Amino acid sequence: KLNLNDDEIAQIMGHEISHALLGHGRERMSRAMAMQGGLMLGSIVAGQDLSALGAVADIALTLPNSRAGESEADRYGIELAARAGYDPRAAVRLWEKMGAASGNSPPQFLSTHPAPDNRIQALNALVPKMMPIYEKARS
Repeated sequence: KLNLNDDEIAQIMGHEISHALLGHGRERMSRAMAMQGGLMLGSIVAGQDLSALGAVADIALTLPNSRAGESEADRYGIELAARAGYDPRAAVRLWEKMGAASGNSPPQFLSTHPAPDNRIQALNALVPKMMPIYEKARS
């Protein structure tokens, strides 16, 4: 459906590898365990079931951190792909395609990922810095 080329696939791979290198999975598990423990302790102290607050805590704490992790993986991923000889401009094309394919996305504050337009803008700002890295890798 997206008809991705090698440069665009490399951007996805760089992004996902960056999540692993940056320890985002471990961070997410630690936050989830801390939040669950806090809710459990609060329930014991208050003598009431506070599990309904989990959704509020998720919106207030987890989602913003998740979006920050996604943006960080975008920044590292575009560089990893450029160092491997893949065109960094493909990151912008990829998110233009993803944005068009996603249609009606939830508002950013309810999403684990930055809005496609915000991603495109941030990646566009990185492309000029990544082009020399890409060109060196290609030579």
